[in-house]
Amino acid sequence: MQVEHVGKNIEITDFIKAYTEHKLERLKHYLKDLDVAPDSVRVRVVYDFEKHRHRNRVDIDVYLNTPGGGVIHAWEESNDLYSAIDFVIDEVERQLVRLKQRRIEASRRESRLEKMKEHTVQESSIERALIVIEPMPSEKPLTVEDARLMLEETGAFFLPFINSETGEVNVIYRKKAGNYGLITPRA
Repeated sequence: MQVEHVGKNIEITDFIKAYTEHKLERLKHYLKDLDVAPDSVRVRVVYDFEKHRHRNRVDIDVYLNTPGGGVIHAWEESNDLYSAIDFVIDEVERQLVRLKQRRIEASRRESRLEKMKEHTVQESSIERALIVIEPMPSEKPLTVEDARLMLEETGAFFLPFINSETGEVNVIYRKKAGNYGLITPRA
């Protein structure tokens, strides 16, 4: 990690540099999670002292020189320079965690899209018949009462059957009210 220290209205001592670089070591763990080599990261730390407000401001820019890299920027103000450094490092850390989560979600989204593409390619290569011929559930003719009992036993919503009284195909079905309906061919 290459660290550049810039001071505005403040003299940057070796202790301030060492303190900041020690705090930046925490970020290496997150960079490793993002598959970013520490050598490909450039950090620019700007220390500023505003005389009229007696405030210290610390700006940090983290440049990720990788494919899909980017820049992370955070700043913090405080009366104490070291508190400002701590707070701004915490903010950079939060942004790195969010970046990691966004990249994980993006990779999941891409893998879902690839699976869907593979699935649609497989479906389009298989020809489906629009109408599938299925046998009647019961080959022998039934009375309407026997068909109702069979419908209750199976737990199905409807049952086509051959009516033993008329010899025609009828359908018995359950209604929402709990009673049953019967569909017969028109004469």
